[in-house]
Amino acid sequence: MQKHSLTQQQQLKQTAAQTVQLMRLVELSTTNLEQEILREVEENPALEIEHDAEMQEEENVEPENNTLDDLSDYFDEDEYDSYGDYRLQESNRSKDEHYYFPTATYNNSFQENLLHQLQEYELSEKDTLIAEYLIGCIDETGYLLVDTQNIVMDFLLSYNMQIENEEVENILKTVIQQFEPVGMGARNLQESLTLQLDVKDKTPTIELAKKILNEHFDLFSKKQYDKLQSVLHIHNDTLKNAINEILKLNPYPIFSSGVPDRATQITPDFIITIEEGKLVLNLNNYHIPKLKVNQEFKNQFSFYNSRLSKEKQLEAEQFIKENVAQAKSFIGSLNLRELVLFDTMYAIMDKQRAYFLSGNDKDLKPMILKDIATRVNLDISTVSRVSNSKYVQTPFGTISLKHLFSESIGNEDVSSKEVKSIITELIENENKKKPLPDEILCAKLKEKGYEIARRTVAKYREQLNFPVARLRKEI
Repeated sequence: MQKHSLTQQQQLKQTAAQTVQLMRLVELSTTNLEQEILREVEENPALEIEHDAEMQEEENVEPENNTLDDLSDYFDEDEYDSYGDYRLQESNRSKDEHYYFPTATYNNSFQENLLHQLQEYELSEKDTLIAEYLIGCIDETGYLLVDTQNIVMDFLLSYNMQIENEEVENILKTVIQQFEPVGMGARNLQESLTLQLDVKDKTPTIELAKKILNEHFDLFSKKQYDKLQSVLHIHNDTLKNAINEILKLNPYPIFSSGVPDRATQITPDFIITIEEGKLVLNLNNYHIPKLKVNQEFKNQFSFYNSRLSKEKQLEAEQFIKENVAQAKSFIGSLNLRELVLFDTMYAIMDKQRAYFLSGNDKDLKPMILKDIATRVNLDISTVSRVSNSKYVQTPFGTISLKHLFSESIGNEDVSSKEVKSIITELIENENKKKPLPDEILCAKLKEKGYEIARRTVAKYREQLNFPVARLRKEI
């Protein structure tokens, strides 16, 4: 089996349509990819699933021109040797090796729920693409992770498609933020709470609550209720009622999504094992159907062509050519997808080698999308799609790829995940009658060798959902 490596030629050689198809496939999880393949086989008569018996017969046969050989221009074969032993096809495994079917238990994918809701909207192809992109940028708590202006640039670079920021904002507000649960797609807590109030009856109490969030959010978040009462010139009971309405809202919309709490199983997209002290990476694609072009497809029409008029013969030939071309393009995109995923995950594994050997968050190195994009010579948007909704099976459990990314703090070797882990330990072990204020947390971090500003400590404490010290105090 020849080894390959992605180079920048991939981006130059592909057409816009092929790029869109590849990016869509890259973003799919293993489970969703299987459904996409079956749908494509059903719609395209030139595609067929290659069964195990056929694969075994072809093990010692040179690959046909409609497989990876078609993609040879995209790769620099000499560079791929550095990526270790990657078996692209299931049949390349020896009899002594184990097949991996690990699963992870978690609640139903909220993104699947959002995509299902999207089907209820009649949108143009471009608006649907924008909506799907926005859904992919929503995190597990229901918040939108990226600025809409960045999406505009990403569409230009990745899809060669010109869109306006107003179009993205319109889809966000008229589609995404109309999904259940209310508050979905908000960019911050203030917007999420406001969206939830917007669907309630317009009573005086609700309108006051909106005013507090829109005009005095800083006073509300700091619980400076005396100042709020003074600024708004209202009675204490009136303020209390409005605050109570706000406190009933859900700061994390995804937890109230109404998705059944039953467990479901997914298959991780990657598998990392430790063999003789070394990390070994495999794509968990053994149950994904292998495809080939149906060579009998053209013959099926030969018999009828002899009885058709010349005009009908030309139509039949065009139909065959288009379907065969689409089949080859789809197979090529699937192979490219596997190479993109493997190269990207290998770079991540290499960067986080210490973490994958220990399983300790403190060993996570600072890593952002740009770091990996530079290593594999791909766009940041492509790396983002690889890491979105993907999971990796490790010796210490199955984790989301998003968990592996974090920013650096002060020293380039210190990640925000490492600092957050220590802050969590300090707060969980503090004296609950004398909780540690941010200044003391900052000092204790300094004692451990972490030069972190107090405002940074406060930001991470909030992200960890720990309130300020006076609110953590137990009587």
